[in-house]
Amino acid sequence: MKITKRFLSLSLIALLVIPAYKPAIAQQTLDEVKKARGLSDADVLAAVKTFMPRGGRDEYFGFVGSGNSGTMIVYGLPSMRIYKYVGVFSPEPWQGYGFDDESSLMLKKASLDDRINTYGDMRYPAFSETNGLYNGKYLFFSDGANSRIALLGLDDFETKQVLSHPLFVSTFPGVAVTPNTEYVIQTSQFPSTWDGKSADVENEFDTKFKSGITFWKFEESAEEMKTGHMGRLLKEKTFTLQLPPYTLGYFDVGKGNGDGLLVGVAAKNQHNYVYVVDYKKLTGLKTSQINNANVVSYLDALKANAIAMVEIPFPATMVKVTPKGKYFIAVGDNTSVFDFSKVKDAMTNKTFIADRAAGGIPIIDAQGVEHGTINLGNGVVDVAFEYRPNVAYASAFDDKKIVRWNYETMKKEGELTLDFKPGQLMVPQGMSEQPHSNYLTVVDKEGLYDNFVSTGPIRPSFQHLIDISSDDMADLYTMSLPQCNLYGSVAVLRTTIKPIIRYPTGTNTRTGETSRYKTVAGKEKVERLGNRVHIFGTLIRSHITPEIVEVNEGDIVTFHLTNLELAEDETHGFTIDTYGKHGSFEPGKTASLTFVADRPGAFPYYCTEFCSALHLEMEGILMIKPKGYKAKAGESEIKLTEEQLAEYKKNYEAKLEVISQTQDIINSVVTWLKDNNYQDYPYVKALVEDAVDQLNKAAKAKENYEKYANEGKWKDAFLWTEQYWQYQVKAADVGLRAKKLLQEKLEEGK
Repeated sequence: MKITKRFLSLSLIALLVIPAYKPAIAQQTLDEVKKARGLSDADVLAAVKTFMPRGGRDEYFGFVGSGNSGTMIVYGLPSMRIYKYVGVFSPEPWQGYGFDDESSLMLKKASLDDRINTYGDMRYPAFSETNGLYNGKYLFFSDGANSRIALLGLDDFETKQVLSHPLFVSTFPGVAVTPNTEYVIQTSQFPSTWDGKSADVENEFDTKFKSGITFWKFEESAEEMKTGHMGRLLKEKTFTLQLPPYTLGYFDVGKGNGDGLLVGVAAKNQHNYVYVVDYKKLTGLKTSQINNANVVSYLDALKANAIAMVEIPFPATMVKVTPKGKYFIAVGDNTSVFDFSKVKDAMTNKTFIADRAAGGIPIIDAQGVEHGTINLGNGVVDVAFEYRPNVAYASAFDDKKIVRWNYETMKKEGELTLDFKPGQLMVPQGMSEQPHSNYLTVVDKEGLYDNFVSTGPIRPSFQHLIDISSDDMADLYTMSLPQCNLYGSVAVLRTTIKPIIRYPTGTNTRTGETSRYKTVAGKEKVERLGNRVHIFGTLIRSHITPEIVEVNEGDIVTFHLTNLELAEDETHGFTIDTYGKHGSFEPGKTASLTFVADRPGAFPYYCTEFCSALHLEMEGILMIKPKGYKAKAGESEIKLTEEQLAEYKKNYEAKLEVISQTQDIINSVVTWLKDNNYQDYPYVKALVEDAVDQLNKAAKAKENYEKYANEGKWKDAFLWTEQYWQYQVKAADVGLRAKKLLQEKLEEGK
């Protein structure tokens, strides 16, 4: 009675305090929606241009580094939807990155002191290229905070290699690739010593501090690709050009007229330069060994006439090469366009001015190689190129403007006033020889607007989508990127990238090789050697095998798990309570999780990724026996009573009825699929093959439950019917997905 009175009292208070609910006015038509939300025709047009209907596909994939978070963000254009966060320089638990043995080992190998750095600073990525065009295979990042470089495979959007720089303490957080990805280029940012020792900054800066440019050798042989190996950055074939202590910034690789040259921002003693390096000449020079790295002396580079400086009268934020490689552009308050042919001639003829930059590097007269200079506004941060010849865009940060201009005629062609200060720019495929889009993205790092929701002292970075399809530019959409310190991004036609939907069973996804721990159904086992325990297990909807593992306190335990699924997106997670280990297992993947069983008890392990209607049944128990534990005689032997056996027999017979009903569903789906020629549709056919594979695995379970039923072992018989039914459910689930997909395909064809 007291509870009832309290409930009534609370209800009365609620009626008095909470305003009466007023349902929103129904918005049935476009005009009603516009009126209710105060939308203009321009708002609606912008929404239509970025809208992606269910089942629609974005035209481009965009990739951006998250800055200090050390992860990569994948998004779509023009929808500006975020598709994925990918661990690169930082552990990322969703995909078990830095938590399973394979990725942890990769990150540890990237450390010079065998530790995992837990963050990065990644700002300007670069795609792999073939003949100056993005080939959709790889993406590269530089870690400015911890002097690392990373290689990602775009067939599965996963990090494949992370290497620490053996020389640089401070690394510029961006990379560039040569036109056929022979080299991936990384530079130092702030000068430092290379020997790990301190120095007198006042008196020894010029003698002991160094900067440099590293040409990481990248190779991808046809034979290796046939066997699943990925392309690799090769330390032994990599070399670094040692330079005097300059502060180095953004850089780009020449093509066309500038083929073989590298240009980038350099500064020292209040002087600003664009450095020019003929890297093809460097490949024939002798190297010395510093910290087991191949180093080319800048004195040897000078003798080979492989390096020069163009002094500029302003600090440049960027140096970018135009799409066809005729010019390179130094971006700043007075943006300068330089002619590669003139620069090459100056270097060939040694047409240098009398003054020399630090270290005796020759200086090319800027006016002699300049195509022109233009003032594009105040605080210009970046330029980007589009598909129309000679057209570029500049972001005038202090003016809150985007300026369209022509770098051949050196004239402005239009501008767009913004309500924010624009930063880095990107046009899809804009750093290749063929920019390809009607869209321009603009970074907005501040987000200081009254119309944005406040999220506390720190707000997300924003990226704006600008329509550049006509002379009248338009700001279409604003995308927030959480957990991101946003700088530059790159984008490629989505169809250029060829993602896989499953790995060959047993793949070590970090190397592309077949894992030596690959386990197939029926071969699950536990191996012990002293206190070292290896569990070879499998994952499949909705079962982890083995279900029970017993170890001793103090054992070093490794779970080697293989996802046996063939269906698309049937990922399984795996975690063990209390032990801080997590793995993500995509179809076909094998990965390992190692830990010390340092506390006794019963610890559940389970699938963390929803995988089917039976997801909650996908679990097991790790039993860790206390030190010195000895089982009592007969303790492990459990005898069932007649009543218990009868109950198991009843459950067994009931499950047989369920199996029969499930098979009827499967048969009806199979008949429908055959009648509608499922084999003519590749994705449908792949799903059907997966369903058949599930049923084939069930044959052994059926053999076992029939065997135990004949022997009167009703508990074992019932457990094997459960296993058989799980395989059936998996097959039915995939079959129904195949039917739904085929129905959609048939509807499209009408």
